[in-house]
Amino acid sequence: MNATSTANLPATYVRLVLTAFFWAGVFHVGQIAVQLMSPFATAAWRFLIAGLVFVPVVKALEGWDWDSLRRNAPVLVAMSFVGVLGFNVSLFYGLQHTSPVNAALIVGVNPPLTAVLSALVGRQRPTPGQVLGLLLGMAGVAVVVSHGSWRALASLQLQGGDAWVLCGALCWALYTVTAQRFLKGISPVQVAGSTVFGGGVMLAVAALFIAPDFPTLPTPAGWLAVASMALFGSVIAYLWWNGGVKVVGATQAAICMNFVPLFSALIGVLRGHPLLGSQMAGAALIIAGVLVAALLPARVARPSPALAATR
Repeated sequence: MNATSTANLPATYVRLVLTAFFWAGVFHVGQIAVQLMSPFATAAWRFLIAGLVFVPVVKALEGWDWDSLRRNAPVLVAMSFVGVLGFNVSLFYGLQHTSPVNAALIVGVNPPLTAVLSALVGRQRPTPGQVLGLLLGMAGVAVVVSHGSWRALASLQLQGGDAWVLCGALCWALYTVTAQRFLKGISPVQVAGSTVFGGGVMLAVAALFIAPDFPTLPTPAGWLAVASMALFGSVIAYLWWNGGVKVVGATQAAICMNFVPLFSALIGVLRGHPLLGSQMAGAALIIAGVLVAALLPARVARPSPALAATR
């Protein structure tokens, strides 16, 4: 991490936390949207709109870098498939069939999933601060979604919808790690724009064959739902997420995903649900986890002996 990146750390973490807020909103808006149209049509319209918005946005911010896009094309196509098509189809199908408690907890496994994949792909152990931050964040997620009840945690069962959301969490971990490990000489703006546009095209083509309702234009309420998810949960969120991964790394960025269930609970309060003591305690643990991972002095991560021997 260079001096410029270090100077940008506070702003980077603010953007990552706001990204988590936007994605928490997608849970609520998405649950409304899948009552108005099929999950596949919902995902397709969201990213078709976002992809079209990205075309002039990237051009205005820095112009399309066709050389870097061609060099990284295979990786970008794979990221579009797992991080846009895979993640969002899994999420919206999951929202049809699982409870909010289970869904929030499953999304909370994304940081450790990302840390494990990052360690395997990057051949580096997480730093002590990252490990402690992950543990605190996971503890906070568990407290929030279980309302502080060990019995509630023990009674959780992985149903069909849960399996869809778990598949989505794995897809997002792969998207995040792939961006850090395999992309070369390409800016976060190019990555966000190309993967969202590519994923939108993939979703739209697939929806023509899978979702009979996709060719039918959404209702006004449906347009409002997919447009808000496209702008905040796709265009802005993917820009900020890819920029954050480039500055702080995949594992550090993933820790901020722990804010998603916290923000989901707060949005629930705005919708008339009371804020519980367990939610406030979980929030404290989540925030502590992010701060520890971001601020605890970290020694240079070294490859494990077993992995180093394979180099």
